[in-house]
Amino acid sequence: MKERSPSTPNNDTPNKGNSTQEQLDTFQDILNDQDLEGLFEKHGIENPRDRKLSIYNFFWLMVLSASDPSRRGTLHQLISFFLGAIIFLSTTKVDSLSKSAVSQRLSGTSWFFFRGVYNHLLDKYKKLLPTDELKLLKYFKDIFAVDGSLISLCKEVEQLFASTNKGLASLKLNTKFSIILRVVTKLQVTKGKRHDSLFKFVTKDKNVLYLVDLGYWSYKLMQQIIDAGSYFVMKLKSSCDPLIVAVGCQELEHLIGKRLSEVKEWLIESGLTELDITVQLSKAKKPCFVEKIRLVGVLHEKEWYFYVTNIFSADFNPKTVYKLYSLRWQVEIFFNVIKNVLNVKNIVSKNKNGIMIEIYSPLIMYLLTQIVIAMAARRSKQCIHNYSFELCTKLLRGFLITNLRLFFEHCCKALDILINDLVNAVIKMGRRQSKSPVISVGDRLVA
Repeated sequence: MKERSPSTPNNDTPNKGNSTQEQLDTFQDILNDQDLEGLFEKHGIENPRDRKLSIYNFFWLMVLSASDPSRRGTLHQLISFFLGAIIFLSTTKVDSLSKSAVSQRLSGTSWFFFRGVYNHLLDKYKKLLPTDELKLLKYFKDIFAVDGSLISLCKEVEQLFASTNKGLASLKLNTKFSIILRVVTKLQVTKGKRHDSLFKFVTKDKNVLYLVDLGYWSYKLMQQIIDAGSYFVMKLKSSCDPLIVAVGCQELEHLIGKRLSEVKEWLIESGLTELDITVQLSKAKKPCFVEKIRLVGVLHEKEWYFYVTNIFSADFNPKTVYKLYSLRWQVEIFFNVIKNVLNVKNIVSKNKNGIMIEIYSPLIMYLLTQIVIAMAARRSKQCIHNYSFELCTKLLRGFLITNLRLFFEHCCKALDILINDLVNAVIKMGRRQSKSPVISVGDRLVA
């Protein structure tokens, strides 16, 4: 294989320069009533202003309930939150809310509407980021962490979301998480027993770096990434015993022609702390994957960690590749947030439509928090990575509790003052104490 090295993105990179950026100064510029009406029509939602539980109220109640984990344990808890919020409205005379009314909204409101809102907000969020944000992308167009997480469900939905354990039900969130944007750009919800490798996430975009979890390991995937002109870093699978075909110095030439398993004992005794070699992964006589791949090893706390990559640039030494892969931990933080802070793990619906709504509601809440952070970063001319998501979530929750009624006036314009004040609060109180993590690569930085 021709040894390819990451190159600096050209001037056609999206958001490059102020002239291409939209004016997104108010919440209405990001989401307004016309946007929602268009999504209602697109996804076939009729009678959006139903007096009993309008889609406006239902949508915001589902999203806002994610900000209070105690409201997402059971259907009764969810209803109590709905009812408690609605009685704030003097114009809405509702003193009761039946279980069937909420259940009908969960099963009858197309979940594609919630996904449509998420994608709309995601598009605006990308355009909202400060121009200087892309200074972090000196080598790659974007950096994605690819991983999945399981959520247990009630047994009644086993036919929809079968688990690897018979008699149980679970779903898997397969995510493509942007390390730079700190949000999910692609989500696939599947049965818990479905193999990770079936998740299709590689795009035709060139110069993208994928940090891939072991569950997605496959030679076909590696070939797709290489053919797309992009890059990957993966942990070496324990069952893979690659053949060493090239080394970078004379002292290691005796390793050529051996399998990694044959030299591990020598590595322990050699005193080396890093390994940088070229290998052939497949052991088949007629391998379907014939590419020569770089394998790097790092000795950490008396244990060797091995990674495979198609980045051959000398700027990326073994320790840098190791640190690059460690950025994948951000997707684990994301899973922890949506499961334990936004409580996506407590799903009460027993049909696919309701389950999908309960997944996208906290995702929208997560993205709204990121949008507020991006607005604060743009206004203060800071990087989004300088802000603490945890601190900003607490600020957002406080503002929502004290201004809940604004979300039910069926007018996004009513939220402008609230969001503006919230952005100012985030600027003053939402910054993290430590600097955002970066990796030195030559004389450049990668987020």
